Amino acid sequence: MDGIIVSDIVKVYKAKGREIRALDGVSFRAEKGEITSIVGHNGAGKTTMLKILSTLVIPTSGTATVNGYDVVKDEKRVRENIGLVTVSDRLFYYRLTGMENLVFFGSLQGLSISEAKRRAKEVLDIVGLTEWRDTPYMKYSTGMQRRLALARAILTDPPVILLDEPTLGLDPVSARIFRENLQNLGKTVLMTSHYLKEVEDLSKNVIVFKRGKVVAKGDPEQLKSSIGKVYEGKVYDLPHGMEKFVVRMEKEYAVLRLPEREMGKVELYDLKEVTPTMDDVYVFFVEEGIDVAREGRKRGGARWRE
Repeated sequence: MDGIIVSDIVKVYKAKGREIRALDGVSFRAEKGEITSIVGHNGAGKTTMLKILSTLVIPTSGTATVNGYDVVKDEKRVRENIGLVTVSDRLFYYRLTGMENLVFFGSLQGLSISEAKRRAKEVLDIVGLTEWRDTPYMKYSTGMQRRLALARAILTDPPVILLDEPTLGLDPVSARIFRENLQNLGKTVLMTSHYLKEVEDLSKNVIVFKRGKVVAKGDPEQLKSSIGKVYEGKVYDLPHGMEKFVVRMEKEYAVLRLPEREMGKVELYDLKEVTPTMDDVYVFFVEEGIDVAREGRKRGGARWRE
């Protein structure tokens, strides 16, 4: 029953004499042994949420527990119960091999040298890096670096894994290998991602963030059902504000996918009903009224600094 429980979390940052609510009353659960994903626009509060759960940032108010431990009152126990994978490229020492890096970080986390070596061999095998265990980190591809980051996260066999954009920048093969590794762990996983097909394939539960709030949550099928009917059609003159519904251009016209509630705003040709996707869910809940680039700059976000 433990997993992750977040209740009414608020995080306020002060910048240039004003307050920015990065998180505004966020509540959700990530069930034990399941993969849960957070999606949302840049600056929606996704990384801030992971920073709070990993005890790197203290919430302004509200409570959060990880595997039964409070992130403020029991931060040491929380850290013992989590593995963290971020998008930073400064997770490892470049001149050390993959094996040497893992043994070093294992010793920092309280493992004896012999135990760190044993666990390093095990996790390198799990993520498919045994062949490159003695290769310097500087020679690892991006995909190999990300897999080594996962190996480091599971080095002490924590019950909970937190991942921020784990497959960002990976080629399709590396991303597939990473996802397979993740699915085979059998741990409580909370991840952020902009790859909605990946979210749908991996996640038992999805939480949708918008401007620091949870605007929808449920399993992928529930979310797709919740947006109602979705239609696809062609338009020759694209009205202002409808750009977010364009899925492709065909010669002189644009092809749009849009929910039923938007149908009265544009005249479509060759209209047909289509099966909703997670992309449609994202547009429905997140992009309405959002200038993504501006929102990310305005909110500032919570970048990882190692």
